[in-house]
Amino acid sequence: MNRSLKGAAAAGAAAVLLLGGAGSLAYWQATQDAGTADIKSGNITLSPPDCTTAVGSHGWQLDNGDAYVPGTTKIVPGDSISKVCDMTLVLTGEHIGADLTFGTAGLTPDSTTLADELAAGVVFTVDGAAYAPITDPGTHDVRATITVDFDGPGATNLSENGDVHLNAINVVADQTHTP
Repeated sequence: MNRSLKGAAAAGAAAVLLLGGAGSLAYWQATQDAGTADIKSGNITLSPPDCTTAVGSHGWQLDNGDAYVPGTTKIVPGDSISKVCDMTLVLTGEHIGADLTFGTAGLTPDSTTLADELAAGVVFTVDGAAYAPITDPGTHDVRATITVDFDGPGATNLSENGDVHLNAINVVADQTHTP
């Protein structure tokens, strides 16, 4: 084999190796630092409920304003008991909001049908106004009015002398994103 042919073969083999054999063909490249940033997240907090000291708040009471003493006072069909509690909701961060809900009120019944004839609910006010989803960061005054209604028309004699334990009713503030 002559020298030119050997040189051409060697050059061809080198090109194959550079183009995909054992390496890669590198093109020119330039980079610049786009900067750094410290990233911090906000938070959402809800204070424990105050059901006794705030004006208008109260522990359990009957629909006529009389005190309701759990385990002692006996309700009848058509009665409603309520509790009014105040909390502070703090939303920290950009584009943060919150939706307020309450966890399912668990009613642990005895052998009567009383639990089937009770319905629990919560109505919220935020910063003194009717509840709407909260769309602004900051500190918000939340009032939760919790009610348990004894269905008069739906009551049967099977609910007489009933005994039901109302488990915790949790107020829930779910963070939302508000662009």
